[in-house]
Amino acid sequence: MSLFRSMGLCLTVAATALILCLSSCQSEEAVTHMLHPHEELPLTDSARPLKGFTSVFLAGTIDMGNSIDWQQEVYEHFRQTDGRWLLYNPRQLHWDPTRKGEMDYQVNWELEHLEKADYILMYLLGSSKSPISLLEMGLHARSGKMYVICEPDFYRHDNVRITCGFYGIPLFNSLDEFWASDECPFQ
Repeated sequence: MSLFRSMGLCLTVAATALILCLSSCQSEEAVTHMLHPHEELPLTDSARPLKGFTSVFLAGTIDMGNSIDWQQEVYEHFRQTDGRWLLYNPRQLHWDPTRKGEMDYQVNWELEHLEKADYILMYLLGSSKSPISLLEMGLHARSGKMYVICEPDFYRHDNVRITCGFYGIPLFNSLDEFWASDECPFQ
């Protein structure tokens, strides 16, 4: 069996397990799930996946998978909070931009989930350029659902600071500052 076929089988099994788990989670207990590209959820209606869940898109630095996995840290934080959370995470474990159609799929997945998310949490690491994240910030600056964490040594920190101020987007220097803030809607 080829490597790609076995990876596809593993993804299918994992996605099925996730769907079964999410389908059975109909109580109001605290629960957090993370959805990546190529995974699917059962829809309760066309606008919101899983009734009773609040969705958060994890926008920000990925650097083709070479940056720290801050999305996992965010997931662990949400697991410790009350609520029913669905985190849209665009980071893929086995990203292959040379695979036919993958770039189109990834970009469309991100655009779709940015639109449908209740909130957008963007984290710009100081060591990154994150051009796609800056594009996404511009697209959703007026949405009223964005929170930005931008490390002070990010090369365009002033541009981010000024844009956030202009559009009223809450801006923080670190995840710790964000979690501790009264403006954090995820308490």
